[in-house]
Amino acid sequence: MAREVKVHDPNDTMATVRAEAGEGWDWTRIQREGCPQCGDNPSGLPPGDLGSLAVERSARWREFLEQADDTYLRTNPEGEVFVFSPLQYGAHTRDILKVYGDRMVLGLEQTNPTVPLFFPTEEVFESYNRLDAGELAADIQRWAERLATLVAGMEPSTWSRTVTNDRGVYGVYTFTLAGLACNAVHETHHHLLDATGELGATPA
Repeated sequence: MAREVKVHDPNDTMATVRAEAGEGWDWTRIQREGCPQCGDNPSGLPPGDLGSLAVERSARWREFLEQADDTYLRTNPEGEVFVFSPLQYGAHTRDILKVYGDRMVLGLEQTNPTVPLFFPTEEVFESYNRLDAGELAADIQRWAERLATLVAGMEPSTWSRTVTNDRGVYGVYTFTLAGLACNAVHETHHHLLDATGELGATPA
C-alpha cells in the first residue's frame, strides 16, 4: 500500500506533518532539554557519558532485532503518519549514529561547518525493509561504538564547537558537538520505542 504521507519527501511540509502527528516540538532542542514524547534527556548528562550510553542502547536494538518476528520487522503500520517499519526505524538509527559521528569529526576539523538536511529518498527507505536484521543490529552497534570512541577522545573545550545544519525550507539550526552527540543518543532510544510500539506508553 502506498504511503499517504511521505515524511522524508522534501516536497512535503514537515512542520505540518509533525503537527498532525501530535509532536508540536522542535526536535533540535534535545541538545538543551528532554524529549516531551519519550522523556529522554541526554543533555542532562556529562557529554563524556554519552558514548557509553549509545553503546548500551545499541545493545537493546540488537536484542530487539534478533528476537522480534521477521514479518513484524518488515511491516509498515497502516493508518499512521509516520509509517515506518521497525527495520526502517533501525536503519534510520544506524544512519543517524554514522552521520552525526561524521558531523562531530567535521566540527573538530573545521570552524562551524555547514551540513545539509539528512533524510534518505523514498527508494532508500523502501530498501531498508530488505535488510538482514542481524546485519543491521551489528551495524547499529558498530556505529555506536565508533561514536563512543569519538566521545572518549574529546577534549572538554571542544564540546562547545559548532556545526550549522541548513535544512532548507525547514530552517537553519546550530548544534554544538555535545548537541550532536545528544541527538544521536536520543534517536537511538526514541526510535527503538517507535519500533517496539512502546512510544505512546512511555511517560514523558
